[in-house]
Amino acid sequence: MGRTFRLFVCTIAVLCPSVALAQRFDDFGVRAQGMGGAFVAVANDASATWWNPAGLANGLTVVDLQASILEDGGRSVALGFPSLGLSYYRLKIRQIPTPAATTATTLSGRQDNGAVANGLSSEDFGLSQFGISAGQSFTRHFVVATTVKLVNALDDTRADLDVGAMAAFGVMRIGATVHDVRQPTFGNGAFELTRRARAGAAIITTPRGWISRLTIAVDGDLTQAPIDGLPNREVAGGAEAWWLGGRIGVRGGGGRNVAAGGGPFGAFGVTVVPYARLNLDGAVTRSSDSTIGDRWSVSVRLTY
Repeated sequence: MGRTFRLFVCTIAVLCPSVALAQRFDDFGVRAQGMGGAFVAVANDASATWWNPAGLANGLTVVDLQASILEDGGRSVALGFPSLGLSYYRLKIRQIPTPAATTATTLSGRQDNGAVANGLSSEDFGLSQFGISAGQSFTRHFVVATTVKLVNALDDTRADLDVGAMAAFGVMRIGATVHDVRQPTFGNGAFELTRRARAGAAIITTPRGWISRLTIAVDGDLTQAPIDGLPNREVAGGAEAWWLGGRIGVRGGGGRNVAAGGGPFGAFGVTVVPYARLNLDGAVTRSSDSTIGDRWSVSVRLTY
């Protein structure tokens, strides 16, 4: 079956142009998903290895280890130190065979957009990436960082790069990040990972009354890219509040895919800290937009 699938992929690559596929920014990071994906300027735990590696140097003051599971089968393990991170992320990719005239618009990352219902079969395969993140502080207010990663799919392994920057001024943070700078291709040109860029801003307040910490953030994609064969470009906003001395965290957010034909989405998340250093995170997203969809995710985090 493996040889047959690889032969199929090679045949498609010869007959059809490369298919563009983009990774959603909120594919990973349960806290980020709970805030509706407004996290580029917030990233201050091990998920910064995915969201914005500059957050490791600008916000992480402890060792953070987290593992997460997504409803669609994705999973991750990330370890963050101040200015250094190690990560593994795995996504499920679904490729749907279609006639040559339409193949370039039907490579799907998560949904089949009705192709299976129309009698077309689908093939699932995994995309994995291993990354090492490191940052450099130019001043105490500004950090630039990068994640050097190896990405594997369809028995191909390619080197790639994510870059990020973050500036902090008092309670204000501004961040920007770019994924898949080299835009690698896989399966003899069967598909290409499209470069994506995103920027955000956040206000993180000091403790006030019952609230240990309050974060309000906004994000926006700087580029448009194909997700599930459809255009995707998102704007998002979210908030996170911690109570009881950091024992309970509640977050929510939402936004819209502003690309043609896009729709709104909303999200909610919670963190419970039953014991010191142990964080249990969960998030739920709901959307009528097929590039976003309904999903849930959970993670366990340990801090030292």
